[in-house]
Amino acid sequence: MDRLDSPTAGLGIPQAARHFGWLLAERIARGLIFFTIGLVVARHLGPTLLGTLSFSLAIVTLLAGWVNFGLEGVLSRDVLLQPDRAAEQIASAAVLRLMVGGVAWCALLAVGFGLPEGHGAEARLLLVLSPLVLLPSLLLPDVWLRAKLRGRVSATAQLVALSVGALLRLLFVLTDAPLTAFAAAAVVEAVVVAWLVHALARREGLHAPWSMARRATIQKLLWECWPLALSGVAVVLYMKIDELMLRALLGPTEVGWYTAATRFTEIWFFLPSAIASSLLPRLMEAQGAGEEHYRQRLQRSYDLQATAAYAIAIPLSLTAPWLVALAYGAAFAPSAPIVAVHIWSVVFVFLGVARGQWLVQEGHGKFYLVSTLSGALLNIGLNVVMIPRWGGLGAAVATVISYAVAAWLSSYFHPPSRRTANQLTLALALPFRLRAAFRSP
Repeated sequence: MDRLDSPTAGLGIPQAARHFGWLLAERIARGLIFFTIGLVVARHLGPTLLGTLSFSLAIVTLLAGWVNFGLEGVLSRDVLLQPDRAAEQIASAAVLRLMVGGVAWCALLAVGFGLPEGHGAEARLLLVLSPLVLLPSLLLPDVWLRAKLRGRVSATAQLVALSVGALLRLLFVLTDAPLTAFAAAAVVEAVVVAWLVHALARREGLHAPWSMARRATIQKLLWECWPLALSGVAVVLYMKIDELMLRALLGPTEVGWYTAATRFTEIWFFLPSAIASSLLPRLMEAQGAGEEHYRQRLQRSYDLQATAAYAIAIPLSLTAPWLVALAYGAAFAPSAPIVAVHIWSVVFVFLGVARGQWLVQEGHGKFYLVSTLSGALLNIGLNVVMIPRWGGLGAAVATVISYAVAAWLSSYFHPPSRRTANQLTLALALPFRLRAAFRSP
């Protein structure tokens, strides 16, 4: 493929850099606001109420992961390859998500009414949070904005909505509002971002009413994305199963300690996606320039993700006790060792996002499903053994091991991805490679 005929022609390094800059600025601001407001809310609620809210949000997040249906990676690729059909593709994907969301909404209500005695607070929270499983169908114009490298527009929508949610949560803290009010703030924030994404994407030239959806496109997306959809559920499952199992085995207070610890990790989860989305046009361009050039570009992307992950994990692991004491106070002291272990999961999250992008591009969606399901099942099994003995710390160890298996080691068991597995291993060994390079003449 000639460079001028590539799907990313015209989307050069300067535009990709600007796009990444906007995404990075938005995600940093989002992380800081989310983390700061999260600290205020956690201190106000205490471990037990925080654990109750986190348990409910974990259930909603699990179902919303199913509603996402793995569409974003495929849709980003299709929008770049067939820009003249972008409106039809986005409208069809929105209808597909809405259908799946309706099923998920019914399932969420069934879970709420089916919770055992003693879970009344969680049942009320699930009812308040239930609109969240329908909102992913409204967020797909953001995929178009990011695929077109309109990072500034996407960042504006996200930051305005986040600011609205943050102000609401601060108001609820100051007025000592009930726990359901904090759940409602999450719904308001999601509604605001959906409305803004639609309005701003339309201003940028996207007009994709649901009437443009086509049955053939919906069927194509359904067939292509179902392995990715199950993979997405598996990813969310092994990200959130810890909180669900901690609640079932040890109660809401343990969930509160664990949730407070994982916020030091989750604040960074924006970064690999921001890096990956900005590198996608250049990777697609390299794919048409020859196999060796493509492999070199992939290795650079894996090395970049590993560098960022190590720069986060090492200092946070060493300073965890001081950070927890400063951020949360004495009530959350049991969170410190959890932070020191759980933060290492970012290494495999970052590499997993980069590998996932390659799997989507190469059409290995079914293997992606198998690898993520293996991680989820391993996490559940390890939790059964470790949570009763070591509580949240055991859950953190289980998380790191399962992430490593799903995002890295599983690649060695799939022949087409063994070369990628070696590239991931090289990225993991980056500190040793840097030292060797420094010592070489």
